[in-house]
Amino acid sequence: MSIQSDRKEKRMEPKKSLANILIVDDEIGPRESLRMILKPHYNIFIAENGHSAIQMLRQTEMDVVTLDIRMPGMSGIDTLKEIRLLDPDVMVVIITGFGTLNSAIEAIRYGVFDYIPKPFNVPEIMCIIEKSIHRRKLNLKVKEMLRQRSDSGNQNGPMDTDLLLSKEMSGLADSGNGESGASENQNCLEFSKVLAFTLEEKDPYTSGHSERVCYYSDFISKKLSLNPKDRNEIRVASYLHDIGKIGISNRFINKKGALSSTEWAIIKQHTKKSLELLVPLNLSPHTLSYVHHHHERYDGTGYPDGLSEDRIPLGARIIAIADAYDSMTSNRPYRKPLTNGEAKNELLKFAGKQFDPQLVTIFLNILREMEEVFLVKDHVRVPSVSY
Repeated sequence: MSIQSDRKEKRMEPKKSLANILIVDDEIGPRESLRMILKPHYNIFIAENGHSAIQMLRQTEMDVVTLDIRMPGMSGIDTLKEIRLLDPDVMVVIITGFGTLNSAIEAIRYGVFDYIPKPFNVPEIMCIIEKSIHRRKLNLKVKEMLRQRSDSGNQNGPMDTDLLLSKEMSGLADSGNGESGASENQNCLEFSKVLAFTLEEKDPYTSGHSERVCYYSDFISKKLSLNPKDRNEIRVASYLHDIGKIGISNRFINKKGALSSTEWAIIKQHTKKSLELLVPLNLSPHTLSYVHHHHERYDGTGYPDGLSEDRIPLGARIIAIADAYDSMTSNRPYRKPLTNGEAKNELLKFAGKQFDPQLVTIFLNILREMEEVFLVKDHVRVPSVSY
């Protein structure tokens, strides 16, 4: 068994300011190439097989693990399963020359951040490693916020996020003290807003997306005359609907051009990841179902469960329309925004297929009213709104 650390070879302790990267590959060529590429920027550790990698992870906390799929003895997939048992938060990047769709999907189930075929190029691998480190920091930050929220809910006390949030947002999550149902609902809503802001603040393509989805969804809820409790659950779900994407590389989310089968399988995992993050918060079953099913399609061809028509929870059907409209009318790396008219035509085109046709009619009427009120002829912009 051979385990090495580039820093140990020089009898130096790893620099605490640098991220720890573990390279797991039985082939010396790719392993050493990757080590030399990353060595100037990170603390590099090396394992020649899965057993060595597990032993290293028991000894040293890693930020990122690069993992080959095809290795003698303990396979890459089996190694990945063990890694997840040891450290669910370490970022794993698969780098392999023998990947298949089946192996990719199996790896995706265990939360890989990215999946790169050999041979890799230097700019690509540097970019992905850097992004995986930033994403780990964000994941840990969000999980700490969720943990504090869960703990405070169990203790009926306020959640303190001042140390976790920017000055502009600190204190928002402390509204309400748990003394009444109304204050608890408001506290949950404000926390959801803070969490959405934290997730989106550094991405110009998603900044404000969840707030706009909430805004549109709430207009539909009001037109349906839903009661305050149901409206609030849809608001909370609107803010949290994309939380599972924190574990998925933006390389796939913002990819220009068509997604491969592997990339699409990775994207579709975000609804499952959302549930894993949100279940400990003791949110209502309705709220969780809205988040989990907002990518179902009215004709039954959506995911994760292929639900159709009114078997899709109402809140999920509402959020699906609001989410699609805002995505279509927002700038993305892979396309320019559609005009308001073009987006409305798309909603009509897919009414009864992707979207609930009755809700589409309601939403289009809402947009027409908004255009008259705000004199918006092209792209509907959300005014500043407080609840």
